[in-house]
Amino acid sequence: MICRRIKILYLITGLKTGGAEIALSDLVKSLDRNSFYPIVASIIPIGRIGQEIKKEGIDTRCLNISFKYNPLIIIKLFLLIYREKPDILHTHLFHANFLGRIIGKICGIPIIISTFHNEQAGSRIRKNLLKFTDKFVNINIAVSFWVAKKIIESKIISRKKIKVIYNGINLNKFSYLDYRTRGEIRKKLHIDENNKVLVSVGRLHKTKDYINLIKAIGILCRKYADLKLIIIGSGEEDCKINQQIERSGLKNNILLLGEKRNISEYLNSGDIFVLSSECEGFGIVIVEAMASGLLVVATKAGGISEIVEDGKTGFLVEPKNDQKLAEKINYALNLPMEERKKIIEYGRKVVEEKFYLGRMIKEHEELYFNLLKENEWTRK
Repeated sequence: MICRRIKILYLITGLKTGGAEIALSDLVKSLDRNSFYPIVASIIPIGRIGQEIKKEGIDTRCLNISFKYNPLIIIKLFLLIYREKPDILHTHLFHANFLGRIIGKICGIPIIISTFHNEQAGSRIRKNLLKFTDKFVNINIAVSFWVAKKIIESKIISRKKIKVIYNGINLNKFSYLDYRTRGEIRKKLHIDENNKVLVSVGRLHKTKDYINLIKAIGILCRKYADLKLIIIGSGEEDCKINQQIERSGLKNNILLLGEKRNISEYLNSGDIFVLSSECEGFGIVIVEAMASGLLVVATKAGGISEIVEDGKTGFLVEPKNDQKLAEKINYALNLPMEERKKIIEYGRKVVEEKFYLGRMIKEHEELYFNLLKENEWTRK
């Protein structure tokens, strides 16, 4: 008897940049190809992450719908699911979750899974659509206990159908305390070796609250005139953030670099990683920073406190408070070397034990097998 591979169709709204897209990319690239055959489909045109998935030889599709509310989505998605007949349909982000559930059910897909990457379901209409279609799902995955708690409280999913699986990172991609790379990146950016350097990574979106971070830098620059902040990311807040930097007179202190593929190298160039989000489902960039040996200062938003233990693996402050954020960054900058080393080492240890990619892959694969077994699926 020849056992065929389990076909999984991963449906996501888009494959440009973002934590959800990166997590999905890492998942499909690392699945056991002897057991699983992954297909990745994006509703809107794919971007950098989608291209990277394709380069790995993974079957990658695109519905090429530029407008998310285009009714053609329904027809194209129905044809894709009907023709492929996956054993499992695994959806990510609102549009994929909502539409995938309905069309997957119509097409008779035996297992449907939805992953929630943050606690924000959106408008009341969106919440009602997710609540209505939850009956078509076998299980919902939340990337943190915070996300699980919030989506249960909002009553868009059943408490009985939730499982938390933390995102994980490939530790091989992040060099721990790489001083050579630190020097190279600083030289490239014309930053002196003795400058205090902060790094922040994420979409330029209002939920990341870069305005609050810029205000905190303005406070800090009164004490550290040569302080540098490197911001890596792109998004709709680009113009607003640039204007805030101009108004604050911080053009010489803040480097807005846009998107970068080699995030790990830029992390190595910093002394402290800062995340100023007002809400955050998980915060994978914090895990990446801890893996690279950076001291972390972050807001106590969403699932961040499940990664950072205040005073032990980093430091936490309340969101939307530039004064407190500046004070905590200043405190971190002046930590005695031994205490700093202790926090950084413990942070790396936590990542190695709790947030590594292998664990995330194992938990997903076990979930797939268990759900198929419950549904008496056979690999003939």
